[in-house]
Amino acid sequence: MLNETFQLNNDVVIKLFEDLDADAVQTMKGDLEAYSQLSSDLVLDLKDVKFIDSSGIGAIVYLYKRMVAKGKLVSVVGLNEQPKELFAMLMLDKTIRCFKSLEQYVTEEVNSAVV
Repeated sequence: MLNETFQLNNDVVIKLFEDLDADAVQTMKGDLEAYSQLSSDLVLDLKDVKFIDSSGIGAIVYLYKRMVAKGKLVSVVGLNEQPKELFAMLMLDKTIRCFKSLEQYVTEEVNSAVV
């Protein structure tokens, strides 16, 4: 299994279990299209992803652009090693909200909701 999804409050979490490379993106093509049709914010849990290539970045940007066009948010949690370096190098961490963990995401979402 490459991924699993679950509901977290009003958001959909997509947890990836393998590297996000050209082969994985091709396998997940239908899933990516389905995710882009969702009407809730997306959280990509990349804690178990050790490698992302240009196809993986393309898939993330694809989801990001489609969700933002609908007024939805996309967040990434659990970046480490090569994916974290790639996000920084491409400055995606300045565009897409990044959190160290799903727990940090939940905490910050709860805190931002309380005004």
